[in-house]
Amino acid sequence: MLNYLRIASWLVTCLLLLSLLVSPSTADVNGAVSPIIGVLAQELYPDSLTVTHFNGTSYIAASYVKFVEGAGGRVVPIWIGRNRSYYEDVIHKINGILLPGGGTWFNETNGYGDAGEHLIEIAKEVNDNGTFFPVWGTCLGMELLVLKMANGTETRSSCQARGMALPLEFKSDHNQSRLFGGASEDLITKLSVENVTYNYHQWCYTEQSFEVPPLNNSWRIISLNHDLNGIEFVSTIEHLRYPFYGVQFHPEKALYEFVSAKVPHTPSAVQSGQYFADFFISEARRNPHVFKNATEQAQSLIYNYKPEYTALVGSSYIQQYVFGEIPEIPDEGEPDDDEPYGSRPDYYPPYYYPNPNRNGAVSISMGFGLIFATVFNLLF
Repeated sequence: MLNYLRIASWLVTCLLLLSLLVSPSTADVNGAVSPIIGVLAQELYPDSLTVTHFNGTSYIAASYVKFVEGAGGRVVPIWIGRNRSYYEDVIHKINGILLPGGGTWFNETNGYGDAGEHLIEIAKEVNDNGTFFPVWGTCLGMELLVLKMANGTETRSSCQARGMALPLEFKSDHNQSRLFGGASEDLITKLSVENVTYNYHQWCYTEQSFEVPPLNNSWRIISLNHDLNGIEFVSTIEHLRYPFYGVQFHPEKALYEFVSAKVPHTPSAVQSGQYFADFFISEARRNPHVFKNATEQAQSLIYNYKPEYTALVGSSYIQQYVFGEIPEIPDEGEPDDDEPYGSRPDYYPPYYYPNPNRNGAVSISMGFGLIFATVFNLLF
């Protein structure tokens, strides 16, 4: 009996040693498994309710983070007010960008508009160099995307579409688009008949907006809608060359925002919102970018920050990630790795793993198993 135990113990030891020799899975840093999306932060104004109750200078609405996570992605916050090299570095580690909606102006110095301009330009360059890299713009994000792709030519019009839940008025060739080409007939019917898309905006693009160079012949207008005064506006677009998409409505609100009773939460609205999230994340899975290692990735993810319950203080968002002053990244060069942690301007608190290349719990369990088997063999 003892011989059988000894043989079994040696087998366990060999298997454990073999498992330690096998190169670890890269799933943690593989965007094809669970894409990492950069969500652009947005400036907070000093007189806002959020600033009054929470000390911060910028924010990301938590519904955009959930929008990504609900489709199997993860989020890295992208800061405003940085130099171009910061945005280049971020883009080459993430798998896509989400430009969220909000309530800021594009001419704010070092704000959402400036950061978005860098991101859109770099995303174009990445695609031009042969690497697939998607960009998604929601509401204000769509407006920014079109503005910067028009080289700053403003073609928006004033409209009144605040608090409107609408069906999409599809163009006849909508099924030829990438965005809706794979959608089921049932979903298209719900989108075109039921009030499932929530609009809240004071600016909009019309079909005439896309007739000016360089917008003409570069975007596919997929759907239209009409505001409270009957003014027609463009509600869904995709670029013909780049994997860039824009919606004037808010698919994330049907899923995760519950402040206003005007936001639709019907099964059809939820299904529709989820479709857009799933589509964008499926596009991001086509991008090969990865972080240098799991630790760098972990230090960059949104999980390092805590969302605040801002609806309690009158915000239009249930939750917001509120950010204070974020440490600056050096303008030039790489940080000196010999410089003490905590004194570097790009410092984030380090993460400690029992084994930095593997899941900590698995490594500890395997380690204890190996120790037990070795002790058993020595004793018997």
